[in-house]
Amino acid sequence: MTAEQAAPRSLTSVLDTLDPENPATGADDTQRDAHDGLTIQAMLDRVGERSFGAALLVPSLILVSPLSIIPLMPTIGGLVILTISIQAFFGRTHLWLPKFLASRRLTGDQLSKAVGYLRKPAAWLDRNSRDRLRFLSAPPMDRLALLAVIVVAATWPFLEILPMFTSVSAGGVALIAFALMVRDGFVLIAGYSVLGLSLAVVVALISGLL
Repeated sequence: MTAEQAAPRSLTSVLDTLDPENPATGADDTQRDAHDGLTIQAMLDRVGERSFGAALLVPSLILVSPLSIIPLMPTIGGLVILTISIQAFFGRTHLWLPKFLASRRLTGDQLSKAVGYLRKPAAWLDRNSRDRLRFLSAPPMDRLALLAVIVVAATWPFLEILPMFTSVSAGGVALIAFALMVRDGFVLIAGYSVLGLSLAVVVALISGLL
């Protein structure tokens, strides 16, 4: 089975790969037991190094959760999302992260809290998403979605003091990543709307400072 074939195809299955309480995430010969915590690299390995949509979901979902209040988490998450989306934009087939990002770790308790917080909204999205307006998420339109993610994520390190803003903005990234994964143009439009509002807030903040 290839990494692409094994990649999660729903939000719930992405959460399952990170959930320390899910039997599928237990210790084996190739993957670290999630009860001991996971590095960002380990999280991405679980969703597949060629599945850029699922890979973008991992850091964006973490930032949507209450873990976004951890100091430097928005900055680290933003850098991870930037690295992934830039590589996807330029058509790389395998994901790479610099060591200083790949080695960052969440504890098993932190993973459990994040996954528990996201279970219900993830299940709702899974039930209500399907293949719609596919052209919006197919090449070359998928590059527009990735560009939007790049632009918004680049603002997060400068807005570290506004964790709630990052959570809302990361929700837009999560919607776009999910839409690219399941080819749902309606969800993609919702993601664009959230990112558009995020950029409007950034512009308003910059205008106020000037």
